[in-house]
Amino acid sequence: MYANSGMATSSASLQASGSVFPRPSVPQDTDHSSSLDANLAALESAKRAIQTYLTKDDNAVPELSSVIEGQNASSTYSNPRNEAWIPFVQQKRVALPQQILDDYGFANPHSTMGILSDIDRVWITMNHRLYLWDYIEGGSSSFETYEKGDDEVITHVALVPAKRGVFIDAITHVLVLCRRLSLTLVGISAPPGPAAAGIQRRRELTIYETDITVPTANQDMLSVVGTPEGRILMCGANDGAIFELEYQAKESWWSGGRASLKQRTGSSVGNLLPSLFASNTSDEITNLTFDNSRRCLYALTSSYTIIMYHLSRDSPNVVREIFRMNNIAMQAQTRCPGAPVLEPKVFKITDIHAVDLSESRDITLVALTSHGVRLYFNHRSYYRLASSADAAPSTLNLCHVRLPPTDILDPFSDPHSINPQTGQINQPQRWTVRGAGYAAYESGLFIATQNIDSTDDILLCTAPDLPQIGNFKAGQDSSAQQQQQSPLTSKPLLTEIAYLLPVMGNVWSVKPNPAIPAVSNAYGWNETITQFSGPPPSFLVLTNDGLHIITRKRPVHTIWELFERWMRARDSAELNDFFITYGPLQTSMMALAIASDNFYISPPDTLYSPVALDAILTGSSMTVSPISGGVREAAKIFYSENGGRPSIVEQNAYGGGTTTRYSMRYESLAAYFSRLVRPLWKAKITTATLVSNISSANLMSVQRDLERLKVFLSSNPQFFILGSAAYGGTGIGVSQEAWRAEGIAATQLQTLMNQTIEAISFVLLLSDYNMPVTVGKMEPALQQALSQLTYEDFLTTKSGRETARSLVNGVINQQISQQVSVDAISEILQARCSSFCSADDVMLYKAQEQVRKAKELHPGRERASALEESLRLFEKGAKNMTISRLQRICRDYQELSFSYGFVSLPLKCAQVLDVDGLGEAYFDDGCPPNDSREEALVQRRACYQCIVDALKESEVAADTAIAAGQTQKAQELTDTSNNAIAFAIRTEDFVFHSFLYDWFLSREDPSMLTEVEHPLVEKYLLHEPQTLQKTELLWQLYVRNGRSMEAARTLAALADSVSYGLALDQRIQYLSLAISNAKSTSGDGLRRYEADGEFLKDSEDKLDVATIQLEIYTRLVPMVINPDEDPKVQDLASRLMTLQELFMDYADAYEMNDMKLLMLHTSEHDDPSLVISIWGAIFNSHRDRPDHFTALGFSVSELGRRFYPSEIAFPIDILSEALETYALEFGTEAPPGWALRVLADGNVPNELVLDYFDRIKDSGVPPYEDPMAIRRVLDDITYFLGEWLDDALRPGSRHSRAAFPAGKAEAMVDRYLSAFRGLGDDVITKRRLLDIQNKVRSRF
Repeated sequence: MYANSGMATSSASLQASGSVFPRPSVPQDTDHSSSLDANLAALESAKRAIQTYLTKDDNAVPELSSVIEGQNASSTYSNPRNEAWIPFVQQKRVALPQQILDDYGFANPHSTMGILSDIDRVWITMNHRLYLWDYIEGGSSSFETYEKGDDEVITHVALVPAKRGVFIDAITHVLVLCRRLSLTLVGISAPPGPAAAGIQRRRELTIYETDITVPTANQDMLSVVGTPEGRILMCGANDGAIFELEYQAKESWWSGGRASLKQRTGSSVGNLLPSLFASNTSDEITNLTFDNSRRCLYALTSSYTIIMYHLSRDSPNVVREIFRMNNIAMQAQTRCPGAPVLEPKVFKITDIHAVDLSESRDITLVALTSHGVRLYFNHRSYYRLASSADAAPSTLNLCHVRLPPTDILDPFSDPHSINPQTGQINQPQRWTVRGAGYAAYESGLFIATQNIDSTDDILLCTAPDLPQIGNFKAGQDSSAQQQQQSPLTSKPLLTEIAYLLPVMGNVWSVKPNPAIPAVSNAYGWNETITQFSGPPPSFLVLTNDGLHIITRKRPVHTIWELFERWMRARDSAELNDFFITYGPLQTSMMALAIASDNFYISPPDTLYSPVALDAILTGSSMTVSPISGGVREAAKIFYSENGGRPSIVEQNAYGGGTTTRYSMRYESLAAYFSRLVRPLWKAKITTATLVSNISSANLMSVQRDLERLKVFLSSNPQFFILGSAAYGGTGIGVSQEAWRAEGIAATQLQTLMNQTIEAISFVLLLSDYNMPVTVGKMEPALQQALSQLTYEDFLTTKSGRETARSLVNGVINQQISQQVSVDAISEILQARCSSFCSADDVMLYKAQEQVRKAKELHPGRERASALEESLRLFEKGAKNMTISRLQRICRDYQELSFSYGFVSLPLKCAQVLDVDGLGEAYFDDGCPPNDSREEALVQRRACYQCIVDALKESEVAADTAIAAGQTQKAQELTDTSNNAIAFAIRTEDFVFHSFLYDWFLSREDPSMLTEVEHPLVEKYLLHEPQTLQKTELLWQLYVRNGRSMEAARTLAALADSVSYGLALDQRIQYLSLAISNAKSTSGDGLRRYEADGEFLKDSEDKLDVATIQLEIYTRLVPMVINPDEDPKVQDLASRLMTLQELFMDYADAYEMNDMKLLMLHTSEHDDPSLVISIWGAIFNSHRDRPDHFTALGFSVSELGRRFYPSEIAFPIDILSEALETYALEFGTEAPPGWALRVLADGNVPNELVLDYFDRIKDSGVPPYEDPMAIRRVLDDITYFLGEWLDDALRPGSRHSRAAFPAGKAEAMVDRYLSAFRGLGDDVITKRRLLDIQNKVRSRF
């Protein structure tokens, strides 16, 4: 195709200009038309591409103030290269109605005329008669006349907004009829006709008499302006003051009527009597212009002074003068010295134009001189610092002087004339601008009139030369950059294309055409942004010959003509010139727009032809001529052949990875798409009052061109297919990965395109259904979400798609409530926006209708059938079920006692929402933190909650019925709950079982769980997170099922747990229960029996240690000042410890010697030296007490009663000797027989005590080799034996007579009496022994 077409441009420039994007993620296979949540990842990727080009467009052309900043003056112009580059064309001339011309010729009256562009009328006065001509209709009778009784001549007419609340609502404007002696207000109603995207709509005009006339006292009002709130300001021919016409609904005694004329500047007395005290200054105000965005009123005087006033909204009756700029000619000469057109003798300002803040943040005013000089003014740095647009500026500053073109060709000269003297072609004559009169300025476009002769005028038309100002050629070689730059600032100079356009007749007025929608001028002077989304800007030029519509020829119209020229001559030089001028992206984008049949692109010379106008007015497709069709085919070839190839490029030289550099084909597609959706992309869908924020006409305009682009791409799939001929071959040598990445990216754009088309259809559908009423009946949260939602978020975010789904539900529910069938509304939705209402959605709506039907039926088979059918349909469409809808359905099912439905449907939805089982796996893994699977579990639980909520509602309803005495109803509701639970526990969904059982346990009476017989109950009780309640229920479950050993092991584990804050006595209780259950098991074999035996032994040991720990804890708490804060006490109470921990950290640390003995006894740890040291410590702890014998004896006896016959903790041999030695140490202070009695009180048998002390006596071990020590032992034995004998002989004694060892005692006495021979004479002991001997012999 390259060789055949001859349209290929430099591939190097194309490759250099391609932008670099990260490679898109490969989208999963999804049905884009079947779900509202279709591939959000793809939409998000496409959204990023759109934002990229929106940002590029925002930065492509600097604002006017940025261009002229730092430049005192400029004079750079360029001439059109040929007819295709002409910046303006006269698209239409509408002749004045013949009747008006005849009236003029018949009466030869005083006549004036002007344009009332806000109501699409031209006003013409003939003496006292006013004609209002409808130039849109343009017919011979398309005018209205107005005249009032007197014959006073009308000198001027102005149209201003009407003040609210004064007239009827239909009156939106008032005509101000200026006469020499009076002003008259006439009410105007001119609503626009039926909307059609981006075109002029005929207005039906109605004139209302207001009966408001005020005198002007011989003042001719030359200029009248109005404010949006209805103020009317004017200036007179005989005065240098500004007047305001005030009017109201009722008469005022102060003003003497409904209206009065107030002088707002000059002498304040003039407010009362303007006719007597009017200023006589010669510096009259000749022209006014008002900037509502900054609330500034500018006045031009006859001495070419400009006065700036401020109209604060807070002071509705004040016109405050802020700044008066004199000597403007001198200031202009300072900025541009040496310019002849600025000499004071020729300097004359003829017109001023306010610049809206939306067009420029700094430039506020443009003035025109008679020689075509434009003067740009600003408020210096005010607007960059001001916090409010309504705040008053402080000064007016001349910031730039724009000289007229001097190299523009005279349109009336013959460029081919030959000098008769030389025979050579004469040099083309240059046109000199002088006598400039009426002018208009809009978004950088400028038109000024210049009189040629008495019958004709010429228009000086200029437009920004955007390729010289903007950055359209980024990526091209520097040699291709042809921008004119200032040598001082290195910034592009203000460069314009200038053109002279002759018109028939003398010009009376020039105004921008307000009928062109705002979208055409929405982004200042960068017309490349708006040339695809609205008609071209145009100007209305009124002459005495008729109305001329002068239209801007935009770049896309230029390339259209160049394509036509190429078709005729097959010479691509001019196209290459355009390509170099605008760069590859802009050129390819324009070619794509033409090829895809953009609605606003048509042959420029027929834009306002009858065929085109008819197409615009009816919204139909424009008839395509053979040439038009050929141009589109040529544009398609250009777009294809100059698209380049995608490639994979390194991000940097240091191994930073690779990215895809997309082809110009993709780039221009993304850029063109971004421009089509720009009017709505960042806009909110609705206003605060829930009305569509964008008109239906503009929405349809965007949608129409998106649909045409969609058709074009569908018809030409080869543009983004690997190996297609559209790529210039098979793609050999080009990375297939790059082709694939670009194909994915293009598919993502087309996905977003389809969604945007359908989103617009949906918003239009809402408008058709009366959006404020429809949305106003929906939930407040949904209304709030919609009011904050932009189209961008609506299309590309999850919240936006959820809002869309809720809106669809709301629309359908509203229609159902109005008895509209689901099939009817679903058919409409599927036809206009299928992805917003898929086949699955329709099933849900049909199911909802079955529920509605069931509500209208009485209980019975028919109702049950409707409910069953609704459940079947709901389950089939479960993948599109939202949680909010599921909640509503379950509430309906619960109210209808359809227990199976409100259980089965949520379980089905949970399964569908977690079809991959991610939520279930996440639950089984114990719900680890920061896991991407968590969301799936959240979705499942939201479904389960619907079941629980329905069960709760049934219980509440049953309780209410019981309270009301409705026993039967209460029983029915209870049966519904029981049936639902029975259905619920049949499922094998473990996650649901866990959710349901959690609810059971959360109730005051958790016994419901103990009644459930299901294998998953055990799994639930074992599953994390473990709780004390679940563990308690688990061991009880084992006991009920006869699994005693598992119950025992569960109890033992519970006793050991540190998770539940158990008290020590609770742990001991659990261990006791564990031992009890373990002892009750029968065992099932030797191995099991051995394992169980080991467990039982271990548990019993733990119980022993735990008992010691509890005793230590009980002893320790009183010993500590703040036991609740003591870490050792708290640690002791919080877990089961080992004996070693208890011994070292507590018994030893707190000198609990008895606890040490207990631990040795429990552990059966035989360590004599340790035991001796412990008992030594016990003995020593009593030495210093005055009653030490009593206290020590009590302690030893008590330990004996506890430990005897333990040889480890209570070794009698050691203790008997220790006690006797202790008594021997204190001599006579020791009570007789004390040592023996202590042991006997410690439950050591008396006979055994005698044996041990008898051995001590005979041991001969120091100190018992000493006769005195031996005698002391003998005395103690004798005393103890005598007491024992007396007690045994006493009736009722605790020591029985039969248990007394009489024979052994008699032998011991005999032996002791014999021993006295070597021990000396002790009468008392000997007498006691003889007494014992006598009693034994006599009683036994």
